[in-house]
Amino acid sequence: VKIQRPGIQRIIETDLEILLHMATLMENHIEGAEFHRPVRIVEEFTKYIERELDYGNEASNMERVSRMFRADSTVYIPYVYREYSTMSVLVMEYVDAIKITDLDKIDRLGLDRKKIVKRGSDLVLRQIFNFGFFHADPHPGNLAVLPDNVICLYDFGMMGTLGRSMREMFLELVDAVVNENPAKTCEVLLVITEWDKDPDRRRLETEAADFISRHFY
Repeated sequence: VKIQRPGIQRIIETDLEILLHMATLMENHIEGAEFHRPVRIVEEFTKYIERELDYGNEASNMERVSRMFRADSTVYIPYVYREYSTMSVLVMEYVDAIKITDLDKIDRLGLDRKKIVKRGSDLVLRQIFNFGFFHADPHPGNLAVLPDNVICLYDFGMMGTLGRSMREMFLELVDAVVNENPAKTCEVLLVITEWDKDPDRRRLETEAADFISRHFY
């Protein structure tokens, strides 16, 4: 049972107002700060925090992801009890699972670490590239393991979405890096990012080539 603290919405709204004010001051008065777009960062953060405060939205997210993987026996999403849930109370199925960082217990029960890792990475990639709707906060506290190396996900308050065209661009980016093509890498990066002034493309390509050579293998 997930219960929202009384008065937390007003506290968060006040904190967000302070953050936005500080970000505006940084952008207007600190040289170079506008490059990092602090106001945009706070605006994005605000959008996701406000969604997280609506437990009805989280319940819908859980049901949507559950439908996405209903034919996949390697993924388990807890059931939501809608009749007991509200905007500030979320009631879901209790799942007796193993925390994904509890390696001793995972080994003691004879589970397969490599299979768990493969299924976990498949789960992330399928959410992003197959469905364009993905869990945006997959830290260890939100991941667990069930018998037979089944992955269980918790906490669906923060989700990300990607349209088909953006997913295709990300695939092009991966393809360019895998094939060690710095020019194509830069071309795709400039499409999927925001920038005010046209960058030094030659320098960007050189840095992309350096990044690929240092990190790809």
